Amino acid sequence: MPAPHAAGLGPDRSAAPRSVFAAVLFADIVGFTRLCETLEPAGTFALLSGFHERMALAVADHDAVLGDPVGDGIMAVWCGPAAARAALRCGFAMLEAIEGWNQARRDGLPLRIGVGLHAGPVIIGRVGAVGHDKLGAFGDTVNVAHRLERMTRTRRSDIIVSEALFRAVARHHPAERRLASFPAASRADIPGRAEGVAIRTAARA
Repeated sequence: MPAPHAAGLGPDRSAAPRSVFAAVLFADIVGFTRLCETLEPAGTFALLSGFHERMALAVADHDAVLGDPVGDGIMAVWCGPAAARAALRCGFAMLEAIEGWNQARRDGLPLRIGVGLHAGPVIIGRVGAVGHDKLGAFGDTVNVAHRLERMTRTRRSDIIVSEALFRAVARHHPAERRLASFPAASRADIPGRAEGVAIRTAARA
């Protein structure tokens, strides 16, 4: 993954943490634990390698500020006025990449991923011991995006966005065709969070 560079964020370790408006995306393989039961370790490694390669390409194609693999998932962050639209497009690009990969593999193990997106304030900063630290995004926006990704299992949707992200896209890019994939808003409780979140789900293909 290329070094973060957008929105004035660079690899300078001395830079102070800063608060920015961001769009945050989480994507994860659905049923990965069950898949691991059926695969040898080499097969699991090959599966994860192929998955992360395709997800990293989608993130790079949509100019994310940050993109980090997290186990059998990935987290990506965008900053600035076009952040929400870029994140939304990236989410659909990820779904399309997995669909294409499934058709090409023909090994009887079709993958499905869940994608969750939210937009709001985050802190961008470095954490970890000197020499082993890394740039990351932190805050409630990040936590909610992760919860929305997990919610794709129970809401029977491949992609869920928060109303905040939907409105950010609609405000800056009202002609974005992907908005039509989310016809109505509903309220969702977030485990461990006092307040619920307005969300929109796309119909599962």
